[in-house]
Amino acid sequence: MKTNKCFQKILFKFFLFSILITNPISATAEWTTLVFIQARNNLNKFASKNINDMAMVGSNKNLNILVQLYQPNNRGVWRYKINKNKLELDSFLKSNTDGTNTSDLVGAMKWATSKYPAKKYSLVLWNHGVGILDPNWNGSHRIFSSKLITDDQNLQTEYLKTTNENKMEQEKMHHRGILFNEQSKTYMNNQQLVEALKQIKNNVLKNKKIDIFGMDACLMAMLEVGYQSRNYAKYMVASQEVELAYGWPYIQIMNQLSLGNMSPIKLAESIVLFYRQYYKNKIPFFTQSAVNLENIIHVKNNVDQVVALVNNCKKQDKNAIKNLIKNARKHSIQFSTKFYVDLHSFYFQLSQQLKQHYFNKNSKQKNHFLLKNVSNLKKALKIGMKLIENAVIASTAGKKLKSVKGISIYFPLKGIDKSYYKTEFAQNSLWVDLLKFSQEK
Repeated sequence: MKTNKCFQKILFKFFLFSILITNPISATAEWTTLVFIQARNNLNKFASKNINDMAMVGSNKNLNILVQLYQPNNRGVWRYKINKNKLELDSFLKSNTDGTNTSDLVGAMKWATSKYPAKKYSLVLWNHGVGILDPNWNGSHRIFSSKLITDDQNLQTEYLKTTNENKMEQEKMHHRGILFNEQSKTYMNNQQLVEALKQIKNNVLKNKKIDIFGMDACLMAMLEVGYQSRNYAKYMVASQEVELAYGWPYIQIMNQLSLGNMSPIKLAESIVLFYRQYYKNKIPFFTQSAVNLENIIHVKNNVDQVVALVNNCKKQDKNAIKNLIKNARKHSIQFSTKFYVDLHSFYFQLSQQLKQHYFNKNSKQKNHFLLKNVSNLKKALKIGMKLIENAVIASTAGKKLKSVKGISIYFPLKGIDKSYYKTEFAQNSLWVDLLKFSQEK
């Protein structure tokens, strides 16, 4: 699909010279979808392309397509309703906000829900996204290189070559976040995001959850992100791996929504399907998954059970268990950021390591108490893999990552980032215990 260059030029002129139009409150639609676009960074031209795609469908009686936009080198906030082949400037806020604060996101949802009410709501965060950790960003150089910037939409290249520069940049920084504003050197950290989601649910939606919480960003489909969002949204849609800067296929998504009678679960599944159709012949390393956040607590509880059983086993055979965990981690599927791994893959690899070490024909292990604990651990891993599969209602991946199952987890090879300790998952689970144990000398 080629971008309409003429329309794109008109789009930018419209951004600069739009006349403020005051609209009455719309009739209740089936869906209102708000795309929160933080484009004060090197993704700006791709924001134009995505908005152009949305306008190719436009709002109708079933659907309100809304955008809150932050433009480079322009103060203020632009709020648009996207209609068929045109942008309708709903309001312009002169506020010098940078689009990375809790109040920015909450205010955007208040505008969307009060002026464009609907039976169901989706919120999409559009920006660079780099996972669960938060950055120490002093402005000396870019903190991200996460969405892959390319002018070749039909990108066909080897995965490691494509992401080599990206890997080097990320490994230097060792920090993560979302909604990066490169001009103000600010971003939204995990605690701010959770607080925003909480306020949206309690104060904006009157104790109702967001139907779809999407992140058109890189590396956000993590257990930790889902866990901290579980009380505020029904479904999460995100990528385990980096995304191309072209992002989501908004034409197909909005066209499906415009037809009406679309349930949240069907929308979540459709986004993943359309993503696959859009990228399957372009790149070999795409991922996208839809997660039922109601089931994420079961995955977290299983992680606690697995770690507790590891702790039991290591009392009897510490060095062997530690080496098996290290080997499992080594063979797990990891992503461009090397300390994020597919959780299902790690579970599978650990189960295989335990089987080969303790239950092969040549095993001389006679400690029945240990073997019982190892057996229980293998059972917990098997249950955990099934729980992951149940939580992920839809997933897709390119041929380089075809075995991933839709949920990543933080698993560094060395050290634990200080910001990770601040996350809800680290504070409420036993996972850090396993990380520390795996890194012992």
